[in-house]
Amino acid sequence: MTTNVAVTVVTYNRLNLLKECLQAIRNQTKKADIIVVNNGSTDGTKEYLDAQDDVKVIHQENLGGAGGFYAGTKYAYDQGYEWIWMMDDDGLPADNQLEELLAAAEKYQKKVLNALVVSKSDPTRLAFGKQSKLTDLDMSSEITTNIFHPFNGTFIHRSVMEKIGFIKKEMFIWGDEQEYRWRIHRGGYKLVTAYKAIHYHPDEKGIKGFAIPSLKKGGLWVKPVALSHYYFRNLGYLHKNYFGFTATIKVVIWHTIYYMRTGQFSEVSKFFKYFIRGMRNNYRD
Repeated sequence: MTTNVAVTVVTYNRLNLLKECLQAIRNQTKKADIIVVNNGSTDGTKEYLDAQDDVKVIHQENLGGAGGFYAGTKYAYDQGYEWIWMMDDDGLPADNQLEELLAAAEKYQKKVLNALVVSKSDPTRLAFGKQSKLTDLDMSSEITTNIFHPFNGTFIHRSVMEKIGFIKKEMFIWGDEQEYRWRIHRGGYKLVTAYKAIHYHPDEKGIKGFAIPSLKKGGLWVKPVALSHYYFRNLGYLHKNYFGFTATIKVVIWHTIYYMRTGQFSEVSKFFKYFIRGMRNNYRD
């Protein structure tokens, strides 16, 4: 350990993006030790990483973003790092991001912070959510509790992990970051974003559907059929543990209407099967 900060990057078959991400980390005005979790890449990533002298590499089977961040953050914690900084391979931290995160953490006495995640293609707006223009944000303060996009320039003190535990690795994809966000919140920590710490990221992907399109009612994310069971199961877990009865009934109704309306009857039965498994915390398969 040469610094008190470890950056954990999770990668899977995106070697060119990974190279750009690592270069941006190396360009930081404050330095961090680099940990890369390679989720079984087959595009030359393994060979590239094994040739890097300044990178600690964890090679494992593809356990998704959840399994990748679990492995990387737990390793950093076990090695005694004070701060753990997290990002995917397709994100690019601005050269002073780490410096700004450290400064904001000290100034405002925060244990969990996030960088401001802006669009790679248009840095004048946010990459997620409503993709608001930065000029529409109230930046009169250096930090905000109104925006938080976890695992994209996320900065966590080890004491937080000591209190709430590690990422739920069984979730694989689509929901692990929200589960950890809610667990952090329940742990009594304020989730804040530091406006001066910039993280460039591709625009949010995914298809938005509506149970009742004419009224724009019942909005939901439509995932690829081959992977939708991960999403359904994680939805069940999240709703059972964090969102309450009314929200749970709504999400069940909206998904049922949407998949029935669009003729995807097999997705209806899959939704119920895996949503119930998630509610029961059944991640055995």
